Order: sequence, then structure tokens, then C-alpha cells
Amino acid sequence: MTVATMLVNVPDTPSAYLSVCFFGRFVTSVGGMPVERWRAGKSRSFFQYLMLHRNRVMTRDQLRDALWPEAEWRASSSSLKVACCGARSTLGASKTAEDAGSPIRLLHRDGGYLLDADDAWCDIEEFRDLVHDGMQHRSHGRAEQAEESLTRAIALYHGDFLAGQDEDWIAEAREYYRSLALGALDVLRSAAVERGDADAVFALGQRTLELDALHEPTYQDLIRVAGLRGQPEQAMRWYQLCERRLQRLIGVEPSADTRQALHQVLSGRGRPVAL
Repeated sequence: MTVATMLVNVPDTPSAYLSVCFFGRFVTSVGGMPVERWRAGKSRSFFQYLMLHRNRVMTRDQLRDALWPEAEWRASSSSLKVACCGARSTLGASKTAEDAGSPIRLLHRDGGYLLDADDAWCDIEEFRDLVHDGMQHRSHGRAEQAEESLTRAIALYHGDFLAGQDEDWIAEAREYYRSLALGALDVLRSAAVERGDADAVFALGQRTLELDALHEPTYQDLIRVAGLRGQPEQAMRWYQLCERRLQRLIGVEPSADTRQALHQVLSGRGRPVAL
């Protein structure tokens, strides 16, 4: 399977008792059954936050600051307990670590809360591990293994982290995972340029620009590849798209590197080749 093909295919979710997808539309399944409704107002956000920090104790203050940033708290407030009870009920989770019959445990521990699960899969965890593995392979000169891991990672990234939700803790995580995706795409695109795979360059460039419409290195690669294919008009269109977006969104002109990429194509220094 080519890089371009993998980029448009969403991989099957591995079978696990608890399965959670954060990228794009938030989806949770328990025991193979999708969770359609969440009880209590903040029970879903409570679970999302604990799943993001799975196997770590999150203090009451951390949870309150994340989920109720504007609220004034009193000692008698029950909002956190209500959210926890709602999440436990929805997930069928136990509240004690000793309950061996429950594969999901939502525990009150050390003044905070902890999500523990014996058999769980989460797209952001696998994505993060694959990006880490890919970058490790790259740093040790294992280009083929790096490309395989990073391509698998990008296939998981089929939408921003919790798209459509706008809490501050979500925005922070969203930018983190987006930066990982952009880094992986940079490596994959550079590899595609080196081996002359124009289809992969275009597919990877499109994915990159979906995440960052102002990513000039992507426009530079697209301009150069168009030039190498003997398509100066296409190279000019990529440059003009870059120029329009930069001017409209942040009021600047394309960088010297982007202008140079176009100049090389138009001056004939990027000679047409069969890609």
C-alpha cells in the first residue's frame, strides 16, 4: 500500500474492551458497544480528561480548573462527584481497585481521580507512540522503518483532537497533537521528495495544508515538484495560493525561500523529469 493510499484510509479500531477515539468525532465503545449517551452534564468531559491522562491521578483542582474554569468553588460543591458518578454509570466502571470483575475502574485516590482499565485502546496513545517510534528510527538512520511508523500515525489522524469542543485544556492538547502530525508529515514529505514520488508529495502536502494553511515548506515542495514535472503553470498556482493565504491571514509576503523555489522553476533550473 502506498503512502498516498494510506492517507485516505482510516484504520480499523483494534478490538479492546474500552476503545476511545479523540481525533475528529469523539467515539467511545465499551465491550464492543458504542456509548451513545452520557449521564450528567460534565460526565463526558470528566472521562475525556481522565482518559487523556490515563493511569495518572488528576487532582480535584486540576479537574475543576479544566472543566469548570469560571466557577467559584465551595467546600459543599458536588459537581465533581456528580460528573464522576455519571461517568462510572455510563462506562459500567467500578470505584474500587479490588473489584477484579470490572475491566474499567474510575478511582478516587490521593485527593484526586484515576482512570484505570485492563483492556483499553486509544487513538491518541497509539498515534503518539508511532510518532515517537518513527522519529527514533529516523534519528538512527532507519528510513524505511521511520516512514512506516509515521505513515501509520498519520492514518490515525483523521481530524483534530476533539474537533468542535473549545475548552482551554482541549485547545492545548489539540495544538500538541497537531504539532506532532505536522512533524510527521514533514518527514514523510521530505522522503517522498527525495525518492521522486510526486503523488505522495501532493497527498502529504494536502494533508499538511489542512492542518496549517500557512506552512511555507509545503508550498515550496509542491512548487518544486510541479517544476520537475514540467508544469510551471501549476507551480505558479501553488505560489499564488500561498501568497493569497499569507496576505489574507497574517498580512505578510511569501518568504525568500518560497520566492526562490518559484524562480528556479520559472527560470528552467528545475528541469522536467519523469516522476
